[in-house]
Amino acid sequence: MMFIDSFAWIEYFMGTERGRKVKKIIEGNVITYTSPTVIAEIFSKSVRTDGQDKARERVDFIVDRCVLIQTDENIAVEAGRLHGEMKPKIKDFGLADAFILASARSKGAKVVTGDPHFKDLDDTVFLD
Repeated sequence: MMFIDSFAWIEYFMGTERGRKVKKIIEGNVITYTSPTVIAEIFSKSVRTDGQDKARERVDFIVDRCVLIQTDENIAVEAGRLHGEMKPKIKDFGLADAFILASARSKGAKVVTGDPHFKDLDDTVFLD
């Protein structure tokens, strides 16, 4: 099971070498997850770079290919715990990063990303 992070989706949509690795995962025989946090990040980035229509198209594409993990109280509390734990170690580890990690862990999924905040975490498939 894999959780596709915003970083991975951006690489995918840009058609980069990292994006081709993401494509293999998405098209493979594995359950893929994402979260509302990722949807918001992708929409924000896409609307700024490519406009509203392209942003909507990308979100629809993601939702068609992934199980969307809804944020609940357990994920929110775990995200808060992770943020409190990680922030002293990684100064710019954001609350969005914590929500992504908590969401992935709630399903036992690995986070597919190239975001340096996740580089040394065991439950990450890091895109080099």
